[in-house]
Amino acid sequence: MLKLRVKVLLLLLVLLGSTTFGAAEPGGNGDGLRDMQCGGACHGDAGQNATSSLSLSIETPEQVWAGQPTQVTIVAAGVDVSHDEDLVGLFLLSSTNANGDTPLSNGWEILSDGKGGTGNYVERSTDGSGVSLQHTWILRTDTLGEQTLFASVHHGDATGSSQGRPFFGISEAFVINIEPVPEDLPRLHEDFVPLSMREVGEATLVELQTKFTETVAIEWQTEDGAILDAPVNASGEQLWEFSLPATLKPSSLQWRATFTGQGPEQTTPWFTLAAQITPAEVDDRPIYIQGLAMGLLLFGAVVALQKPRTNPEAALKTFDQTAEIFTVQAAEPVAEPVAASLSDAPAPIPEEGLPSGWTEEQWAWYGHEYLAGTYGGGQ
Repeated sequence: MLKLRVKVLLLLLVLLGSTTFGAAEPGGNGDGLRDMQCGGACHGDAGQNATSSLSLSIETPEQVWAGQPTQVTIVAAGVDVSHDEDLVGLFLLSSTNANGDTPLSNGWEILSDGKGGTGNYVERSTDGSGVSLQHTWILRTDTLGEQTLFASVHHGDATGSSQGRPFFGISEAFVINIEPVPEDLPRLHEDFVPLSMREVGEATLVELQTKFTETVAIEWQTEDGAILDAPVNASGEQLWEFSLPATLKPSSLQWRATFTGQGPEQTTPWFTLAAQITPAEVDDRPIYIQGLAMGLLLFGAVVALQKPRTNPEAALKTFDQTAEIFTVQAAEPVAEPVAASLSDAPAPIPEEGLPSGWTEEQWAWYGHEYLAGTYGGGQ
């Protein structure tokens, strides 16, 4: 039993030793809405964090109007220079509190993350394409005055002595001045929210609501960079609509609008519209049943390992006297009752006559017992 347990323990140690231990997560965690603390924790062992050598900066337009979409671009310089970064995670933050520091916590609205989502964190593959990595978000805020944004980065190192170690960095504060929008400026309505995701194979009809706009022109481009025009129809007062073509595979395209009116001409940032294939719903019951079966199988194996084994020789010794017992019992004579019958000759009547209280019929049946001492006190 002890040898079996030692073998199982050695097998587990071999399986654990065959894996590669690392602090960073080379596969990433996916795009989403994440606080800065995720860069030093959920992407790797926070105790092994090292400072990233990437240089971070933020680029914004010269004028940012309240209530209007504006693009904010993070530039990460020095990619693949000091470390081999296969995957880089970029954070757009509004503070360095490490918790509750996303742009949403300070009055910003994320209209697009540039990849078909609305989070402040994206993961980008470097692909060895250069030493600079850029990514653009589309934000909007109604808060006037100076607003602060930060850029943060998280990545690993695929080679050298720091392989598998998580690297984390954050930029200095970048101040953006939010100005009130001029009254006659042709622009999008404050309630407009661009569509960011659709299904593969579906054309998309986009409806725009504007203010102080007389004409609208739409441009759209695919991932290869070709820019095309889309026809625009007026569907009502300050209402416009246009169609974007369907895609045949998961991909994304970008579009932007140019508004003309009495005020200065305005052009929106590039809005990203991604196409995806929604996976079919999977019935989880077979998975749960299989998991339960595996759990019961493992439980049975553990119980079997802990159950004491029976020695067959000891079991034979327990019953090795059985034959002698049956032999002794068979050798002992079995006493059978003596039965008298009327055909037997009656016992001779004593000279003094029948015992007191006896009749001749009783003597005929039980006289022999009387004489043998069964009755009468053994006389």
